[in-house]
Amino acid sequence: MAETRPRKALIIGAGPVGALTALSLHRRGWEVEVWESRDDPRGKDAAPSNLRSINLAISSRGLEALRSVDPSIAEQFQNEAIPMKGRMIHHVDGKQESQIYDPINGQCINSIGRPLLNQRLLESLSSQIKIRFQTKLSRVDLNNRIAFGSGAEKDKKDVVTEDEHGTKFDLIIGCDGSWSKVRTSMMRMDRIDFSQSFIPHAYIELHMPADSTKPGGYAIDKNHLHIWPRHSFMLIGLPNKDGSFTLTLFIPFSSLSTLNSREAASRFFIEHFPSAVQIVGEKKLLDDFMNNPRGNLVTINCTPSAWSSHALLLGDASHSMVPFYGQGLNCGLEDVRVLNSVLEKHKISSTTSLGLGETDKDLELALKAYSVERQADLKAICELALQNYTEMRSHVLSPLHHIRRFLDSFLTRIIPSRSKELHLSLTDPFPTTKVRGWTSLYEMVTFRPDVPYSEALRKERQQKEIMRWTGYVSGLVGLGGVGVVGLKLARKWLDRK
Repeated sequence: MAETRPRKALIIGAGPVGALTALSLHRRGWEVEVWESRDDPRGKDAAPSNLRSINLAISSRGLEALRSVDPSIAEQFQNEAIPMKGRMIHHVDGKQESQIYDPINGQCINSIGRPLLNQRLLESLSSQIKIRFQTKLSRVDLNNRIAFGSGAEKDKKDVVTEDEHGTKFDLIIGCDGSWSKVRTSMMRMDRIDFSQSFIPHAYIELHMPADSTKPGGYAIDKNHLHIWPRHSFMLIGLPNKDGSFTLTLFIPFSSLSTLNSREAASRFFIEHFPSAVQIVGEKKLLDDFMNNPRGNLVTINCTPSAWSSHALLLGDASHSMVPFYGQGLNCGLEDVRVLNSVLEKHKISSTTSLGLGETDKDLELALKAYSVERQADLKAICELALQNYTEMRSHVLSPLHHIRRFLDSFLTRIIPSRSKELHLSLTDPFPTTKVRGWTSLYEMVTFRPDVPYSEALRKERQQKEIMRWTGYVSGLVGLGGVGVVGLKLARKWLDRK
């Protein structure tokens, strides 16, 4: 009888998704090794080391993924994050308008800095998990399942050397972001559909310092995500624990190219964001704008996300999306929860009697199932993220947006989706395969981890069709009979669908 041994997973990338993947597989009994190109952040100041990382909004999907691996981690993040109950819209004339995310149940999304989130997840990893920092994947032989890493020699950071013998694995998991080297290696092995699409907008991070004269140091309300929407561009602000805000300007490259001097930038900010200039100070705002990097925003899709029993992609390596739905992190963490569910469903044990390099048919079927089951949801959330950019920078200013928000709230109360508190089992990550009744798209995407993204998109398309069909605007302005008849027909349609 062949001798059994623990399965070996090599995870490339120790960001939030890679760290949670490592913790999840370790708790399943796998031998886990992690490679990360950056320095070890554990035990250090969690302040950002650069200004190319948009603050993160962790919501119910991300928290549920953390909870599925370790409930205490989810609780820790909720304690360290800042709840945001809605959007605060800043108009050019200085008027502020609060748009609550969940006017019925009061649910919030949570602001947390990427460095702090990453640091806490890495600190939660067991000492039995081998982590190699300052190590890049230089090449991988997927057929023979051996990876070669390169890193700086000790005390010689300018001298980079590659492993001589390499590291063997049963499964290599690419959590190495939008420009994944694991994905590149997979694409050399098989026919993998890959697409990338940049939007014509840049992002630039700015900083709103804490105000010592205000409670908690917050110059503006800390429990909102702040948006200065200006149709073709916008400024957003997310709160930090120290009273400051991380501001991000999203602007077309064509417009950005005209702001090529401090004077031009000054006129731009004073004209379009006068309240931000007043709070931050013109000098500070312009210093940040002129000196901080310009970032690109890209959507990436890769199908399938698995190859044989040898390789798998999670997070941005598989599905990079623009940040406008706040779901990039949440979706990546959810990948880990869904993968864990598939491994459980396929009864993939933590041990194997196969030699390193032999194909594991059971694991191959499980990874294929993960890729197929996840594909529609990843396509849906990438589409929704792109759509939400138009909403954030422009539609939030439209009267029709306010009408739709009112009707969503009204209809949710009288035709509720009838969902109960569903238990998300280990083998059934999305028990609500069809949403009934009425509920807003934002509710389904952000606060319903029991609903797959693809179902949220299908349901919203159905609800838009009902809205158009019943002529909701005319009902709202006084045609009560039309409204009542439309409501009855909508209820019947929703029950049937």
